[in-house]
Amino acid sequence: MKGFRHVALLAACGLAFAGAAHAQTALNTAPAPAAIVPTATLGSEAPMTASNAASGVLDHDGVPTVDNATAGNIAGLMYYCYARGIDDDTTVRSLGRSLAKRGDVQSDATYPSGGAGLLLVGSGGRLLDLNTLGKDQRTATCAHAAQRGIELDDGSFLLPS
Repeated sequence: MKGFRHVALLAACGLAFAGAAHAQTALNTAPAPAAIVPTATLGSEAPMTASNAASGVLDHDGVPTVDNATAGNIAGLMYYCYARGIDDDTTVRSLGRSLAKRGDVQSDATYPSGGAGLLLVGSGGRLLDLNTLGKDQRTATCAHAAQRGIELDDGSFLLPS
């Protein structure tokens, strides 16, 4: 019995060290620096939610349009989608990083808002909180945002083949 306890203790210690090493590796490969995770929104108006979204913001399936989103907002959304496991495709992470390197994106006020899950949904600067949408609607929005990001890219992002 003593031998079994010794082996079990060694195995538990090994797993603890392996877990710590994995956590450090995960931290070293984070999709974006913590600085882009925002705490503020644009303007003084609170973001719209799924329940109070203006007419025309959501389609018949409850998915918002990404047509008015800026490159900065899309870059932030790519971080949001990847970091929260909504879309764990490395294309999303790579696209977000590619867009984030651009000067116009870094100075875009909607970039950090996108990182918090706030989508620019109109020319008036209104934001929609994606956290208030259902899982399927968030997933669809992230997919549409990735397509929009590829359209807005300056040619530096290459789709994996």
